[in-house]
Amino acid sequence: MGVNVNTSSTPAKVTVSTGASRVVTTTTSQSQVATSNTVDNLSGIDTSGVQNGYTLVYDASSGNWEASPPADVDITSIDGGTF
Repeated sequence: MGVNVNTSSTPAKVTVSTGASRVVTTTTSQSQVATSNTVDNLSGIDTSGVQNGYTLVYDASSGNWEASPPADVDITSIDGGTF
């Protein structure tokens, strides 16, 4: 269940009923701003020459993430980490 809330008052008080007897209430005195970004607008990412199917690869010499074609990406060394 997603809830979008728009308010112009501070503090904002939000009460959500889930249809059952459970009610969730939140009060905040801080405002949050949702912004929209694309990868092109982020620092440290070079998307020049990007095409469909490209992958972002980190280049340690430039310190940037760069768009690379599939043929240039070594997919045998991907480590998804431990969760």
